[in-house]
Amino acid sequence: MKNNKPLYLFIGCFLVPVVAAVLVLKSGWLPGEQSNHGRFLDEQVALEQWQEHPLSPWTIAMVNTPQCESCANQWQDVQALYVALGKNQGKVRLALMGPDLDVEGEAHPTLHMQDAPTQLTPGNLYLIDHHGLVVLEYDYVQQPQENRLMHKGLLKDLKKLLNYSRSS
Repeated sequence: MKNNKPLYLFIGCFLVPVVAAVLVLKSGWLPGEQSNHGRFLDEQVALEQWQEHPLSPWTIAMVNTPQCESCANQWQDVQALYVALGKNQGKVRLALMGPDLDVEGEAHPTLHMQDAPTQLTPGNLYLIDHHGLVVLEYDYVQQPQENRLMHKGLLKDLKKLLNYSRSS
């Protein structure tokens, strides 16, 4: 009688991972937490004529309307966030969609667009890729401490995305 031990080991090497994967999926052992701090949009929002503007790997955008009371404060915070990017400032630009804001000390290169898609909420921040696809949304929060935490999350997400796209 032949020794079938190598055959059984060979089959076991394929079956054990499959069975383990099925058990993990069925039992709910997977973590339910996301690694991103922003929120993915429910529907895809692509900005028209985005390619007409100078290309940048990522853009931090904010929508402004005349009715937005908190937009000036949020835009000043975005300016500070841009400074916090440090050496990555050349890979990121700022964009303001809607009417201009009268904010003191706006020294950073900013793309001004006259209109914004209706799906975007005024005062919120958005991460936009180089194709013009809105990827993540960051809500404006009235409490300064919570809003600062939201900005730190945006900075972490952006640094992670810049690190991932370093090869391209």
